[in-house]
Formats: sequence, C-alpha cells, structure tokens
Amino acid sequence: MRPTPTYRALAEKVVGTEKYPEIVVPEALYPLLAHMYTEEEAEIVLSLQGGMKTPKAIAKMVHRPVGEVRPILESLAERILILGIGPKGYAVYGPLALYPFIYDAQMLRCDKEMREGSADEAWFKEYVILSKDFMDEFYDWLAPREVLSKYQIMGMPFGRVISVEQAIDATPGLGIVALDSDIYSETVERSKKSLALVSTCTCRLGADLLGKGCGRLRNTCSTMGLPAEGAIKAGMGRRVSKEEFLEAKLQATEAGLVHMTENVLDPMLVCSCCTCCCEILGILNRFESPATFTKSHFEAVIIPENCTGCKKCVDMCPMGAITMVKRPGTDGKKT
Repeated sequence: MRPTPTYRALAEKVVGTEKYPEIVVPEALYPLLAHMYTEEEAEIVLSLQGGMKTPKAIAKMVHRPVGEVRPILESLAERILILGIGPKGYAVYGPLALYPFIYDAQMLRCDKEMREGSADEAWFKEYVILSKDFMDEFYDWLAPREVLSKYQIMGMPFGRVISVEQAIDATPGLGIVALDSDIYSETVERSKKSLALVSTCTCRLGADLLGKGCGRLRNTCSTMGLPAEGAIKAGMGRRVSKEEFLEAKLQATEAGLVHMTENVLDPMLVCSCCTCCCEILGILNRFESPATFTKSHFEAVIIPENCTGCKKCVDMCPMGAITMVKRPGTDGKKT
C-alpha cells in the first residue's frame, strides 16, 4: 500500500529510525498499522510517543477538542492497542510496543472473545497474517547487518533463556554455580508480586488461527507483577500460587518447550516457546548468531559414556544444533 504521511511517521516510530537512521521501514508494516488503526487513531497514537499523557495534553498536541479525543483513547485502550492506566474519565495514556505487548494482548483478547462468542475471528486472522509478514521482512533485513547488535539494551540481548533447573549443578572442578536470576524457583520465590498463568499461549493461538498449530500446551505461559494483575482483571489470565506457577513450567519442560524471559533480574513475563509457532524463537532459529537477541547462561552438554543413541535430544533441540554421528570404535553405533 502507498502509506499516508501519518502511517509513515508511525511506522518510523515503531522501528526506531530516529535512533537507528540506517533501519529501513519494511513495506509490510504499513498494511499492519492500517489494519490496527484508522488514520484518525494513528494520528493520536503518534502523539503518545514520549510517555504517559492526559487526554487534555494529547488533544492539545493533535489540535482537537478533548471531547473528541477522549473516546478515541478509551476505545484504543479497551482494545489494548495503547496503554491506559486509571479509571474511566481520569486515565492517562501511553504507547505500547508492537512486540511483544500489542501482539500478545491481541491474541489474549481474541482468546477471551472466542470463549465469550464475540470474537471477530476474520480480523484476528488477518492481524496474525500481517504481523508475520512484517516480522519476516523486518528480521530478514536485520539479521545479516551490524545494526542487529545495536538493537540491544546497554549492549545486552533483550531476552534470556532460563532452565527449570532439573540439572543445574556446580560445574565440576570449577565451583561455578548458577546465579539466582537463572534459577527459576529462586526468581519466583523472590517475587513479591502477583503471579498469573495467561489464558493461552499467544503464539500457538496465532498459529491455530492459520490452521498451523502444533497442538502443544497452551496454558503454561506466565506473567508476574503489573501484567499479571492486568491479565487477571481483564479475564485473560488466572491468579495462581507459586506451586502452581512452578508446576506449569515443569509441564512445559516435559513437553519440550523453551522458557524465555526478559533479560533482567526480576522478569515480568516467562513464555514457554516452540520454534514451530513462536515468532521470536522461530526468527532466532534463522539467525547465524541468535544469542545477539536472546541468550542463555547455560550450555547443553552430552556425556558420551551415558549416550544410548536414543535421539531424544536431537528431536527436542529447538535450534536443531544436535546431530547424530558414528561413534569411533563401535559397530556403526551413532551418538
């Protein structure tokens, strides 16, 4: 599509051309934004950049009466296309990142509305298709370029893979142990925040809408703190105990899912991902250096003398990094 100046300006904000002028805006982003926002809404969303604002301040920026702007803001916040905090009539509004927040919110909204029988499934299906087109085009351009390393926080990857610790031990002979931030139960135990399991895995629901779902667990993705309270209040998640929280992740581990979270000491989101449906994990699988975006402080190790050649690790490895080779000195046995 030929973008209007409003959609073009919003697209540039989304990919960060002001901070990274070498970034090219993907053509696939324009139809996605047009599907999400009317031209009028896009103009208002564009004015939200830079922090939370009152309807009065936003109305002043777009040169319109506050009585016209307020209902548009309320509608956008209700659809979780922007962030709204506070009771109706007194709320302040701000932007939400396209990924993961808006995408996840739309899939959770879809799941809730499907359970209620009110979902516009055609709109959500088109949203997933356009989102995938944008993500594919953007990261295919981004991956081979040096700008990739700049898309980090203080030189660190955005995300981190954590273990549910069935095999976290001190490294033999070195005394190296896992940090508290890498031990899932320690992270949960330390958290004084609300805990919730969201109603569905947003990536696997998106794949299901396209008829490409993998059938794996959809009830093990989790959140803590403010997002947890938001999901519970909106009917998109349920409050759980620490024991339930940990048990869900153990089930996800048994299903061969990968636990990914923000690269911070106390994360708010812990997704349980698969390469077949998860947008981020699937994209990382195409990178030559996936740890640029998401890394792990653990390394999988095969103990040769214990290997029976069952190929379970080959089948479960999400990055396809394990292969079978003939073991020297054996009758063709592979390990």
